[in-house]
Amino acid sequence: MKKTPPLTIRHARIIDGVAAHASLARTGERLNVSQSSLSRAVAEAEQALGHTLFQRGWTGMEPTSHGEVVIAHCRRMIARIEEAQERLSARGGKVRNLAHHLGWDMLAAADAVRTAGSVSAAASYLGQSQPNVSRAIARLSSAVGRQLFHRTRTGMEGNDDVGLLCALYKSLMQDVLALPTRLAVMTGEVTGRISIGLLPFSEQAMVMQAFGAMLRRYRHVRLQAVTGGYPALIDGLRQNELDFVIGPLRKPPPYDALEETPLLRESYAMVTRADHPLAKGRPTLEQLARENWIVAPHGTPTRRYFEELLIRHGLTPPAQTCEIVTFSLAEQMILSSDAIGLLTYSKRKRASLRKDLKILPVDLLDSEREIGLTFRKNQPLTVVQTKFIEILMEAEPNGSTGQIPIQQGVFRDPHRLRARPPDT
Repeated sequence: MKKTPPLTIRHARIIDGVAAHASLARTGERLNVSQSSLSRAVAEAEQALGHTLFQRGWTGMEPTSHGEVVIAHCRRMIARIEEAQERLSARGGKVRNLAHHLGWDMLAAADAVRTAGSVSAAASYLGQSQPNVSRAIARLSSAVGRQLFHRTRTGMEGNDDVGLLCALYKSLMQDVLALPTRLAVMTGEVTGRISIGLLPFSEQAMVMQAFGAMLRRYRHVRLQAVTGGYPALIDGLRQNELDFVIGPLRKPPPYDALEETPLLRESYAMVTRADHPLAKGRPTLEQLARENWIVAPHGTPTRRYFEELLIRHGLTPPAQTCEIVTFSLAEQMILSSDAIGLLTYSKRKRASLRKDLKILPVDLLDSEREIGLTFRKNQPLTVVQTKFIEILMEAEPNGSTGQIPIQQGVFRDPHRLRARPPDT
């Protein structure tokens, strides 16, 4: 008797589809399967394998660490079925969407009849009735579009298509039966997802350094960095699609369900090209107000600071500005124009400012702002989230406010450090 595979071919097809489209609705349209049927199939696969395969994420249905492993196997299985379909079609078979029609019972029946030489012997080997084996062979022949076996004096003999299908069966079984072992190997390792929302002009390099350390230490962790505006990222955080948002703190956050904790301080700076006419002296705010500006969008702390600074000195903020939400693009726009940018720099970033840019010697009052983490209040930490925070604390960039306080914010309750199971 053959080993029972943990997934059906239908499961593999649906898992591959959900991974490709990140949406039950889009997958249902593509595979012509209802969303409820897709949900049941995914749940069946997760129960059979003992691991969650998908979770709600910023881009929709996102795979977990264990899901990534399963998806890779399912994708390879579907690719092999599609390759077999092409070869069968090239031989004159009228086969369409073979992955939709195939089942383990059909392939097992063909393999057993080919090996044993008769339906009765195959039924005995498989522990099934002869009618069941005969029906499985008939369904496989219908899927391929022509008869696969013919009777001889000594029993049943398969055509060349049967050899191809039996080879496919062996390769598919090899893939699917390897899954439990592959997943078991991950049991003692750190797994899960870290999904970070990055606000414009924040200390994004620090996050990339932490991600680099995570990649070196924990190979099965999924890392995701999403850039965007504050409302969109905070909505993703509240919906549990993001784990943390890093950027300028609002003090307090706009929702009672959120908390903030500082990481480091940055300071506002007015930046021009190094060869800009105003870069040679000490320009006044009156002079600067007449220039074109690159600033953050309305509603951001940087934009409010910019407008309040000018109004405080009796100046009218310019009506026409260039709004760019990516730090590197803002610097490039400064280099490509005569515009002046209001950007923020930590001590580390100031020390490494590119030589073709210059920070203007303008006195800016109350120019410091805190960059930090925004997170859900009473958010229990997974193992992988704890590891990420530990690595982030190790960074300690110049200009930081110190390590994330262990007794404050997200860490003030020591029970919060008890990790949840991964991928939940």
